[in-house]
Amino acid sequence: MKIYEPQGRAREYSPLALNYFKGCDHGCIYCYVPKILGCYNKSYNHKVVSCEQDFVELKRSAKKMQGCNKHILLSFTSDPYCNYETTETEHVLEILNYYKHKVAILTKDTKKAFKDIEIIKKFGDRIKIGSTLTFDNKEDSKAWEPGAPTSKRRLEGLEQFAEQGVMTWASFEPVIDITQSLNLLKQCAKYVNHVKIGKLNYYKNLEKEINWYSFLYEAVKICRENNLSFYIKKDLAIHKKDIYLHENEIEQDYLNL
Repeated sequence: MKIYEPQGRAREYSPLALNYFKGCDHGCIYCYVPKILGCYNKSYNHKVVSCEQDFVELKRSAKKMQGCNKHILLSFTSDPYCNYETTETEHVLEILNYYKHKVAILTKDTKKAFKDIEIIKKFGDRIKIGSTLTFDNKEDSKAWEPGAPTSKRRLEGLEQFAEQGVMTWASFEPVIDITQSLNLLKQCAKYVNHVKIGKLNYYKNLEKEINWYSFLYEAVKICRENNLSFYIKKDLAIHKKDIYLHENEIEQDYLNL
């Protein structure tokens, strides 16, 4: 239960991270975690959730990192508000707030996260809450993300936080249906502060069918028309061709707290 520096693609989302859940009961079939951890442990079952509740170790880690001025993502190996979660994330936030850390939350259940609004508001401008947006209809969402809330619920939660003055953001990765992703981008632009946009990975046949240049062009257009700050992940940015991207829009730390 230590704060650490992520590597590879994860680094584009946050300079620091904290993982305390193992497994995730949202059951998203595109999840990269089983693919990564499964390489090292053939018996690993990502659908079985447990929590490393060593808050003493977390306090030591948070105290050691105090004053680093880098935000900490919750989290990369699970959802901080998965169905299994009860009060674990609240305890984590209390510790991180005590040591004045900056925090970025990424969850598919922003409505559930709202139960922790009081501790979240104590962070002031040191926290932001975001959600991964994928499908704009219940059928596709349940097919790909059987245990997760629909994007409609995620958007409702983001709007709730925005109304409370909490900084909000959205992650567009994976992008499986570009029409649906663009529709969701238009919707969230009304009340999120920024978005991070990527593509689809680990599904080569499906990736080949998608016109990534067209998706990038339309996504950038929507963001600029709505004065929405955005970051384009490296694997999508390589498809830009004649699309001009400002230096900040491809700078991985541009949207950090």
